Amino acid sequence: MRAARAFRKRDKILKFEGGYHGMHDYALMSMITTNPVDYPQATPDSAGIPKSIENEMLIAPFNDLETTTAIIEKYHDELAAVIVEPFQRLIPPKQGFLQGLREVTDQYEIPLIFDEIVTGFRFAYGGAQEFYGVTPDLCTMGKVMAGGFPLALVAGKDEIMAHFDRDAEPDAFIPQIGTLSGNPIAAVAGLATLKILKRPGTYERLFASGQTLKDELQRLMNEAEIPATVVGESPLFDVFFTDEEITDYRSTLRADKAMLTRFNALLLEEEVLKGDTKFYVSVAHDQADIQKTIDAFSSAVQRLKG
Repeated sequence: MRAARAFRKRDKILKFEGGYHGMHDYALMSMITTNPVDYPQATPDSAGIPKSIENEMLIAPFNDLETTTAIIEKYHDELAAVIVEPFQRLIPPKQGFLQGLREVTDQYEIPLIFDEIVTGFRFAYGGAQEFYGVTPDLCTMGKVMAGGFPLALVAGKDEIMAHFDRDAEPDAFIPQIGTLSGNPIAAVAGLATLKILKRPGTYERLFASGQTLKDELQRLMNEAEIPATVVGESPLFDVFFTDEEITDYRSTLRADKAMLTRFNALLLEEEVLKGDTKFYVSVAHDQADIQKTIDAFSSAVQRLKG
């Protein structure tokens, strides 16, 4: 966000309701709100955030290109950037949404930022931008990239990244200092991980494993007649206990979260651990792991039904 502001010489950022971009003040706007307000008004999700931050963030609904375009057109001369998770938490983009977002930001010369901390190297070697066929102006990547070690990056067009150079003009320079910056162990781990991901068949195997799990989970829910929708892409998905279509943050609020919590607890009893949300599929998971998970699904679903 800071790089985009330095480049564009504007202050406002448009983000999408429910999108996660870290724990700084700007990111903690309309991320986990339980009382959504009208777009594009931003609402803070934490105490301690200056009131002025609300005026620097604009909020749009993910997968709603018409509303998003209208907001961008109205505020285009004030916008420094548009930031988006190309795959928002668990929600895939609708056909044409990212392409339309790319077109309208291009039209007004507004930098488009993809937050690929989760999707980078997970959906494809080139990330979600390769997977969905849309190239942003800036992106962030991390997590998968170093196989569990702390490593992340910002990448982008030369003219924007030049603001990080020490020979940039004083009023255009962005200092970037971190305790772990250039950490040699993380860097070596990252290079080793990238070599593994380049092996032939890696992503095909990853997607096949994930698709099997997705299909089996949805089948079991359907057969048990439990209102549930499995949402996501093969390497990253979860179940929402609702029969409504999940397309944006507000639609996720209508799912039965208590049922998900119980489902997670039942899986844990079967020795399958997942977080509150998201099944992350790894190339380390073999067929025995996949079958064990499916068996756990079957047991948990039957107990949910009962």
